[in-house]
Amino acid sequence: MKTVRLMLGGNTTNIPDLTMLHGKTWIGADHGNLVLLEQNIVPQISVGDFDSLTPLEKNLMELQVNDIRYANAIKDYTDSQLALDIALTDLKAQQILIYGATGGRLDHELVNLLLPLDLSSESDIGRLKIIDRQNVISYFTPGRYTLTKIADMDYLAFVNLVPVNNFTIQGAKYPLKSTNLARPISFASNEFVGYAPVDFAFTDGVMAVIQSRG
Repeated sequence: MKTVRLMLGGNTTNIPDLTMLHGKTWIGADHGNLVLLEQNIVPQISVGDFDSLTPLEKNLMELQVNDIRYANAIKDYTDSQLALDIALTDLKAQQILIYGATGGRLDHELVNLLLPLDLSSESDIGRLKIIDRQNVISYFTPGRYTLTKIADMDYLAFVNLVPVNNFTIQGAKYPLKSTNLARPISFASNEFVGYAPVDFAFTDGVMAVIQSRG
């Protein structure tokens, strides 16, 4: 499975340890490039209008990155959306792990959390995962799924991003019988029962599943 990692420009305190991720395939979006370079990680591709970089920082990036995609500051898509499109279309990513998506400006954070809804192909939605120090967010299209507990992640939440039908949860501390959801709702603070798997299913819509540290 080809995995591409995106580094966005969110709050750096939310970014987990990247020590074991040197040598992986990275795309840096705007200020995310500086975050990577400070960790001695040179992205394969840099993209953005780079309006958050000083001239010195931009020059540092240009000296090290071979493939830089410059975007106009006045554009219809955010740097995050552009990076995601490059990962899918140019690099043919089968899995996309997104870092630096949370903890910054709220408007940018909302754009990042809703990235799956921007995709032209529903089949790409399940490729995305957002990772920060406290959370792992995965996205799902209609079907039946089994979740396994991530070590050190104590809480489990389900958030429908659009209307969802026939949503069920089985095996969790708080199960749920078949329910239709007309608007986004966060089923927060659920939990695994020990390390037993949790099953969930739904027939329409898009669901975000969040595992979080306490």
